[in-house]
Amino acid sequence: MIIWHRIYYTVLFCMVGLFANLGYAKQYQNYGMWNDILSPSQAVGRFQWLEKCYSGLLVETWERMYDATDLQSEQDKINALKNAWLYDRGNLKTFPQYLTFGNESHENPANWIAGVSATDSCKTIPVGYRVIGLITSFDFKEYCKISARDSSKEYIKQVDFGSFSNSSAANKLSNFWGRVIQVSRGSNYNLVVTPGYTIMAWPETWHGWIDWNRDGDFADKGEAILVNEVSDEAISKLIKVPANAKPGFTKMRITMDMGGGSRNPCQNVRFGEVEEYTIKIN
Repeated sequence: MIIWHRIYYTVLFCMVGLFANLGYAKQYQNYGMWNDILSPSQAVGRFQWLEKCYSGLLVETWERMYDATDLQSEQDKINALKNAWLYDRGNLKTFPQYLTFGNESHENPANWIAGVSATDSCKTIPVGYRVIGLITSFDFKEYCKISARDSSKEYIKQVDFGSFSNSSAANKLSNFWGRVIQVSRGSNYNLVVTPGYTIMAWPETWHGWIDWNRDGDFADKGEAILVNEVSDEAISKLIKVPANAKPGFTKMRITMDMGGGSRNPCQNVRFGEVEEYTIKIN
């Protein structure tokens, strides 16, 4: 078992109330940089991984929560946390909870994510990182997986959606599921996508989708929000949230491809980038 230095749990337990009913927290402007949004099954896997690799962390967490050190065995303490976070009368909760990690600014500059399965290898938590939240999981659908082949020359530099804004560096696939964009049914929002270049500007083709009915695909009418939009500069598009959109958490996928892209949301990008975000439909 990996031995880890003492964590400052005061931060965690001040935040537990904030995260008990929400998968995000507007009180913390850096929330979303964690990129650590898990499904219920992954939340179970996170606990199993911690039990395998950092059981001492779980034991100390219990002791801090209940202000006790010797009333129960270590395994009983771990089981108590497991039941509190994951299970209700022996059944997996609809929205189980899990620990997430980051630095003192609630950011994740090392892009480090704790394990999500008991089979994941143990790995050292970066220096300066600590437990920064107990997050509620959400049952996201399993979407088709895509990525870019090459993002070394062009990439998605910035995405703005209403009052939301996110800028980032080049990556074949940038999964910003932790960046929650809140929208209301029937409302209009301005979407602006901006390309970035490492050498010179080229005409880029943009495609985008939002799974409005939350069925795990982008195939339904109105879910293609960008179609063959071509420019070497930023593109702006007014997006209307359908009045019959299904409330809850869903995915937005944006692709940029110098090679022309595709109307198929499951088709890999050749030269550019794929970015994915969480949409909260109210």
